[in-house]
Amino acid sequence: MKCSKVVLMLVAVACLIPAALLAQTAAVTPNDKEISAYIDLMRKDLRKEKQSTVDDAMGLDASQKAQFWTVYADYQAALDKIWDQRIENMKKYAGAFKNMTNEVADQLAVKMMELEGQRTALRNKYYGIYKQKMGARIAARFLQVEYSLACLIEVQLAAEVPLLQ
Repeated sequence: MKCSKVVLMLVAVACLIPAALLAQTAAVTPNDKEISAYIDLMRKDLRKEKQSTVDDAMGLDASQKAQFWTVYADYQAALDKIWDQRIENMKKYAGAFKNMTNEVADQLAVKMMELEGQRTALRNKYYGIYKQKMGARIAARFLQVEYSLACLIEVQLAAEVPLLQ
């Protein structure tokens, strides 16, 4: 029950990211510094909630946790770099939304697919690392948890970002 509440919180925080980005198209346009500060704040909250959710879902004993979280820190740092690019892509989308050209739409779509490929490759890499260090069952559980959380966030983001006209 606790895990599902935390997941709902994650989704709620994740849905705020596109709202902040797309606010650029409103009458009152926040500056890039304000948007960046807002996104950074939300990302810190999201990471904290995500860590709690992952910890609950993994169900590791004390000896396994130390090993798991050491590897996970590297995974999360790499994932953050992909998310930095994803946020930049969303900012470009928001900035070009009203006057989208075919060229910009293509650039954004290609970048989106590239970033999705990077996330998949990252999960594959860390599945292998966890499998080697902790066994296939824990590695598979890591993969399930990460994929499930990513899907929840993606569904919420997709619901919040307006379709291109």
